[in-house]
Amino acid sequence: MKPTRVRELVAAAVVVGVLAYVFLTFTYRDLPRFPRTAPLSLFIVGLVEAQTASITRRRLQGRPGTRPILPLTVARLAALAKASSLAGAALVGAWAAVLGYVLPRLGEFGTAGADAVTAALGVSAALVLLVSGLLLERVCRIPKS
Repeated sequence: MKPTRVRELVAAAVVVGVLAYVFLTFTYRDLPRFPRTAPLSLFIVGLVEAQTASITRRRLQGRPGTRPILPLTVARLAALAKASSLAGAALVGAWAAVLGYVLPRLGEFGTAGADAVTAALGVSAALVLLVSGLLLERVCRIPKS
């Protein structure tokens, strides 16, 4: 498995963002207000993944008080990290599309103000997931000898 490239993440964010923006242009009037807690799950998963990266780093370094970690577990964590960073990038694009759609239309739609706040929280939470995924992937790399 190759390390995640920045261009892959940017491509995912742009493609999903464009698709989400096009979707919003046709359906935003019919959608209910986005729940304020929608980005909360992304934020929690990102924090858990960051904590997992910290624990994994300590276990790989063999610090006192930690158990050795199995190589298969590290490989699974690397796969999780790669998937999380890609999902985080796609969700950054989606939430940015929502934010880009509702900000110019604050006076046009009654729910646009609340949706703008939710979208800003969504972009932030998706960035936490993306960065945590990249951090965990970096921790799981085989050190150069």
